[in-house]
Amino acid sequence: MSRARRLSLRTVVLLSLALALAATAGNLLSAQGQKLPITWSAPSAAVRGTAGDFVAIDVSARIDEGWHLYALTQAPPPDPTVISVAAGQPFSLRPGGTIEAPLPEKAFDAAVGVDTEFYTESVTFKLPVAVEKTATPGDYKVIVTAKWQACNGSLCLRPQTTTIEVPVRVQPAK
Repeated sequence: MSRARRLSLRTVVLLSLALALAATAGNLLSAQGQKLPITWSAPSAAVRGTAGDFVAIDVSARIDEGWHLYALTQAPPPDPTVISVAAGQPFSLRPGGTIEAPLPEKAFDAAVGVDTEFYTESVTFKLPVAVEKTATPGDYKVIVTAKWQACNGSLCLRPQTTTIEVPVRVQPAK
């Protein structure tokens, strides 16, 4: 085989490998970009509070049909839902406060092989949030994070973290 033919064959093989790698990378990216079965939200109207006081913030999860979201009270494994208020803002979960949630459903989950506590369809959590005494009056977006895991009876997603922005208006003290 001539040198030119070997170079041409090598070029074709290398181009084929490059195209295969590009296609694989594209499939991985589209798999990562797929819609998750849990959608988190908060009311768009601002919660009103005063510096040094407490506010109740609602965050909700809409759960796609066939999926379930593990409860705050779920013993690992699988991972329970954990909701927190991000540090670095004039808001925090009220010390000693408990996040309110409806009673979860309970059943054996074949996907993980244990009894589980979970929600289907939708759930709203009520967070007791402290407004720091030093908070300046004005409009804020409180950053709430939800660490969660969901299953559908045959497979479980890896644990996910979602950030939810909740509008809060801090009013002047009276």
